Parts: sequence; structure tokens; C-alpha cells
Amino acid sequence: MGFIKSTTVTQVAEAVGQSDPLARPVVTLGVGSGRHPFLWAMLSAGIADSDTFFVTLTDRSVLFHEVTSAGYRPGKLRYDVAHEQVRARIGEVRRRFLWSTFRFRFPGDTEAVWLNVKRAWRPEMDRFLAALRQDSPGRPS
Repeated sequence: MGFIKSTTVTQVAEAVGQSDPLARPVVTLGVGSGRHPFLWAMLSAGIADSDTFFVTLTDRSVLFHEVTSAGYRPGKLRYDVAHEQVRARIGEVRRRFLWSTFRFRFPGDTEAVWLNVKRAWRPEMDRFLAALRQDSPGRPS
């Protein structure tokens, strides 16, 4: 069970290798969707649902793996989105003390949803957003 962040990142890297063997992970973060992260945290009691993802920026694309309900582990790949599309789909980034948020419109959806980032994943969120601003994430400038 990957409740330790380093273990979780390793497990996600393995899932990325299965989803896209040529991809090299750059940064991974955990996100939950919805507008009220405190309510989400209290009601979920640590149990993940299909609206909780590991988001991995690779040198090729951005992968969204579901978080399994049988532990904090990566599940099936839900979305594989090109860097350019991700840049166009992200908006309203709010960096806050306990929970940071940003809006993201998933492929096939007409409306953007709030993705909530716990404080423990905030450094990765910052690296994720900074890397997306580069021309080629994961490659030296």
C-alpha cells in the first residue's frame, strides 16, 4: 500500500511504464476532484474513488491514472493528454496553505472541474505547472 509518498511515486512510475513504455515520468502528483476538499477528505475517510487521480507529467504526455479503492495505488489509465492540450485545459490555479486547486477540463467534458491538491503534493504541483510552461517538459532547456 503506497501511503508513503516515495512508495506511491514508485508505484505510479511502474503504472506509467505499463501504460506507455517509452514515456519517462517527470513529476507525479495526487489530485481529487470536486469543489470542497475539506468535505471530500472528511467523507472519503481516506478511501479513494474514481474521481481521485495520480497525474503524471511525462516527456511525451500527461497521464491520469485512477486511484484504486483497495489502497492508495494507481489503477487503470483514464486519460492520456498531449502537453499542448493540457496547457489549454488548465485554468484558475490557486495556491493555498492546506489545499491548492486548479481547474481542468477533461477530454470529452464540456465543463472544467476543480482538482484539489493536498499540501503534501504542492511542491509537485508547482513543478508540474512550471514544467508545462516549458516547450518540452522533461528535457533540458
